[in-house]
Amino acid sequence: MKPVLSFLLVCVAFPAIAQDNYHDSLLVFQANYKKDLSAIIKSDTAFVRFYEPDLRYRVIARAELVSGQPFFTMTTSGSRTLKAKRFAKLYFTLNGQPYELFAYQLSFWLDSKDNKDDFFIPFVDEGSGKSSYEGGRYLDFKVSDIVDNKLVIDFNKAYNPYCAFTTRYNCPIPPSENTLHADVLAGERKFAKEH
Repeated sequence: MKPVLSFLLVCVAFPAIAQDNYHDSLLVFQANYKKDLSAIIKSDTAFVRFYEPDLRYRVIARAELVSGQPFFTMTTSGSRTLKAKRFAKLYFTLNGQPYELFAYQLSFWLDSKDNKDDFFIPFVDEGSGKSSYEGGRYLDFKVSDIVDNKLVIDFNKAYNPYCAFTTRYNCPIPPSENTLHADVLAGERKFAKEH
């Protein structure tokens, strides 16, 4: 009887431990993010806020690579434009609803030894301009993050572009095709200080 009871206790406790580890890993991610951001906004990192980590906003997407895509002009928050191309179409379910987003590569990344395998998902959602930054948020990835045509998208790691904090940058504006008709209550919130 004791081995069965021990097994049942492990089965009950494991999900709670896993969720605690996940929560802790996100707190470490947030602390590192704020540390890196301090070089740009100094002590104003005190005004950087996040939603509470929520496992429901960590989804597994089916990734469909879209090869041979032409570069297009991606507008930015400033006077400069960027050349970008679609890299993958992502299909996932969030809070019981199906969604699609595109992932993009920027042309200057492809010329860089350090960034040639990078891609990102810029997106806006129904909370943009209310509880999160009006210019949208980003999620960053490496090509190696796609395994067996699957990509883990963790909206708890969605972050604001630098333009949320200062006007000195030309931040990519998410294309209209990357509008989520949902309120994504995860990741970085709206900066709590006007600039």
